Amino acid sequence: DPTPVRPVGALRVPSVPAALHSGGDDSFLLLDMERQLTLYRGPVGEGARASAIGDVAALPAFAPGVTIARAVCLAATDGQPSKAWLASGGHWDGSLCLSTAHGGGGLRLRLAVHSETVTCVALSRCARYVLSGSLDATALLWDFGRAGLAGLAAPGAEASPRPSHVLRGHGGDVLCVAVSSVLRVCAVASRDGHACLYLLRDGRRVRTFTSPDATPIDAVLLSDAGYVLLSSSAATALHLFALNGQRVWSARLDGGVSCLSLSPCHNALLLGLDTGDVLAWALFDRTPLITYEACPGPVVCLAVSEAHLLVATSTRHVLKYPPPPQAGLLTPGLVVARPPR
Repeated sequence: DPTPVRPVGALRVPSVPAALHSGGDDSFLLLDMERQLTLYRGPVGEGARASAIGDVAALPAFAPGVTIARAVCLAATDGQPSKAWLASGGHWDGSLCLSTAHGGGGLRLRLAVHSETVTCVALSRCARYVLSGSLDATALLWDFGRAGLAGLAAPGAEASPRPSHVLRGHGGDVLCVAVSSVLRVCAVASRDGHACLYLLRDGRRVRTFTSPDATPIDAVLLSDAGYVLLSSSAATALHLFALNGQRVWSARLDGGVSCLSLSPCHNALLLGLDTGDVLAWALFDRTPLITYEACPGPVVCLAVSEAHLLVATSTRHVLKYPPPPQAGLLTPGLVVARPPR
């Protein structure tokens, strides 16, 4: 077996992380369970410089019983924390909050449209589309136009925008959502074991995927290469589907999957487990790309960039690893053969 790759930096933070955003340089954003948003600059370690962003009291308190890591999302249009946005649900009042996550920060919109607690949110990489799912068994799609969320700060911006589409069709709580402006679709999955694809253009449902385990789906990813990944922690199983509904592979793991992410090229899959393990696979065929040393506690969230992989644990550690190798991945399932040395 290859020697596990050790972290190249480690940092202990004041509270348990809920979301991470990694820039291409030595800076990253972290939202913790106390609703504090912090920008860290410099190498990951005790010498990292921390700067608080925004006012903690501006966001409503989180409701009990909600998986906060799924209910919050950090994204940036240029890939850098300098232009990042925070979309947060999981609040006791059922609201969806949109806040700037750069500069002085600040709550821009507080949208109270769902009738129950918001359980999950997703932002498109262009920051134009926001998708929220709720215990009311619906998902709401918000289209902020070509200006994206940056338009909220423009003069004359609408103070109380309405959702573009209400996405229905689930028989249970919506647990996870994903949106892809490249594929022009979004995915909504729920406790009833079904995940549905909807068009961003008109909100029409075009495909339904069913968990082979007949268990709740609590994580979903959309790959720009045209794939849908479903995760069920109850069955400790992962299932990859093509957009046409064909199942590509299924896998069972020794531990529950606590978080998922795709590499910037969307050809590598990163998995954080509640055992502390971090896995990196080629998306299409599950070829292991690298072996990481296990974290000191259950993984709660992770973020990957071209420069590094950041992993946060429930023990309040943030660890920095080298990113998974991308040179051998051309397209999902196609790996460059390397000549023997």
